[in-house]
Amino acid sequence: MLRSTSSLTLPERMTLGWGKLRRFYLAHFRPAYVRESLARRVGQCDRTGACCHLMFTCPLLDQKSDPVRCTIHAIKPKVCRLFPIDERDLRDRDIISPHTPCGFSFVPRQEFLARGPAAVREAETHVHVEAIDLPKERGEAHPHGH
Repeated sequence: MLRSTSSLTLPERMTLGWGKLRRFYLAHFRPAYVRESLARRVGQCDRTGACCHLMFTCPLLDQKSDPVRCTIHAIKPKVCRLFPIDERDLRDRDIISPHTPCGFSFVPRQEFLARGPAAVREAETHVHVEAIDLPKERGEAHPHGH
């Protein structure tokens, strides 16, 4: 069950607004941070649509389908494809959908870095930001399993 926008407190709205700005900045201007963070991301998208309700409901979200789906999935913006970029995005998402957990989580950064530089570089080489969450071709395995 998603919370309605009208039920959000001012601090919650400010948190969600800052989150939108932060994600835009990270997605477009901090590729190294995004790559490292996504290398720590585990799990898969459960298609709850909660991320499409942060601040406002995305007008391109088809809420009648089950599960919900993006009507421009093949060309959706980078910020949408990369969600969640880091743990802060999961906290933002949980404001909107506190009772339904996200299918993604993150290996804690210190634990990830403790694997050593070679392992970190190896994990990061498997992150292909440009292909994340795009539809797979028929019979093709999708990078990151979603």
